[in-house]
Amino acid sequence: MRGLRFRIVLALTPALVPFVRVLGRSIKWRKRYDFNKDRGKIYALWHGHALGLALFGMDRGIYTMASRFMDGEIATRILRGLGFEVIRGSTEEGRAEKGGRTGVLKLMEVLMKGKNVAITVDGPKGPPFKVKKGVVFLAQKTGAPIVPAVVRFGRYLKLRSWDRFLIPYPFTEGEVIVGEEIRVLPSDDLEEKRSELERTLVSLSSSVDR
Repeated sequence: MRGLRFRIVLALTPALVPFVRVLGRSIKWRKRYDFNKDRGKIYALWHGHALGLALFGMDRGIYTMASRFMDGEIATRILRGLGFEVIRGSTEEGRAEKGGRTGVLKLMEVLMKGKNVAITVDGPKGPPFKVKKGVVFLAQKTGAPIVPAVVRFGRYLKLRSWDRFLIPYPFTEGEVIVGEEIRVLPSDDLEEKRSELERTLVSLSSSVDR
């Protein structure tokens, strides 16, 4: 039954993308962040804020990562339809069977070329609001700065999913809130930097109803 539902949703994805685009263009964004000025940066966000940032960052050629699970295929098709570049795999554990090593190497390559990357730091399966080490490892190996980011909407639907996924209502107000950039030096302790990023994201999202 689950496989059947997945195939139905997958088949409907091409028709879903235009509706998502219309939703994104209806939002009244405040203090628009200028992605075009960035080169080789890592945007770090909660998994539940992924749609918000995707709506804000449409058609800017940002790279992101989608899991090799079934839901990752749906996310990949939607994100590509919104103008994102998608790499399949995971930043965690480097497990070859999950595309970990290949995915991380590809992310390193695009960052070194000056492309920007968005990563859901508590994904793809949680626990929610707990940063995993993959993002700080990537920043350390490439020298790319991490930009903590959260998305706030005036009116939205919050799903009862593990990530408290946020879906904005059409024509609501929206805002992308970013924190101070975090750099991870070769001599830095990854756990300390992971904790610093987590504290920053929690602080940024304190005004967002989770």
